[in-house]
Amino acid sequence: MNTDFALQHETRNTKNDQLHQTQEDVSTIFNSVFNVQLATSPEVINEVYEVRYQVYCIDRPFEDPNCFADKREHDSYDPRSAHALIRHRITGDSVAAVRLVMTGDNPENADFPMEGHCVPHMDLDAQSAIAEAPREKIAEISRMAVSREFRRRLNEDKSVSGISDSAYYSDSENGKRAMPYISLGLFAAILQMSVKHGITHWMAVMEPAQLRLLKRFGVEFDHVGPVIEYHGRRRPAFTEAASLIEGIRLRRPDVWSLITADGKYLPALPDSSYGSAERRVA
Repeated sequence: MNTDFALQHETRNTKNDQLHQTQEDVSTIFNSVFNVQLATSPEVINEVYEVRYQVYCIDRPFEDPNCFADKREHDSYDPRSAHALIRHRITGDSVAAVRLVMTGDNPENADFPMEGHCVPHMDLDAQSAIAEAPREKIAEISRMAVSREFRRRLNEDKSVSGISDSAYYSDSENGKRAMPYISLGLFAAILQMSVKHGITHWMAVMEPAQLRLLKRFGVEFDHVGPVIEYHGRRRPAFTEAASLIEGIRLRRPDVWSLITADGKYLPALPDSSYGSAERRVA
């Protein structure tokens, strides 16, 4: 498969040499263009909200912009969420944002944004896996948003997540093609936040194209539900984080290297009782 982000290999290289070079290039090229920043200060969190306002209120108005006079989209889940940005290194511009919604101080009484509408549409195996996972260890991947300017650079301005099968980012300042899919950078941010907060399970609701794209890069959720209408056509998903990351390592070690920062960020292993339910990937 042509991944579009590795540098040219000479034909005389062995397969092992090619794999090593690809692994090096994925991380090197991505990190030369982008930076993952966890939002740990009010200033950076406000920057996250500004990206979300542009995407969710202006570009694709799922939310009413009149509800946010300060031009920062936020809701009741944000106080118990972790937030992150992807920045363009040269300009410092925020190109994407994501949050991880957690249960906070009241795990048994705290809901997740997708829970009431999306989880009931998943099969019984998925619902059982969610029910059996320690609730305080679950987080919802939410508000994945790519800025309008960045999506225009990708010639992809019709979806919130900015995903298209042919999308890539060309850095005209150094002539290299960077990571073709911003979703992998967001996944690196998600993993860093999860390790920091002890999260072992992820739920999400994503565009079908985004799930297909992630699967191409070895990112496969344990359980994926049917397409439903939820701010557009979406599919709910649930996974145990450590098994997903290990699957990436086996299928795409180059992507694993980028997402985990060469193994620096690895999710904690869950209770051994998890995983008995049948696995259904996209």
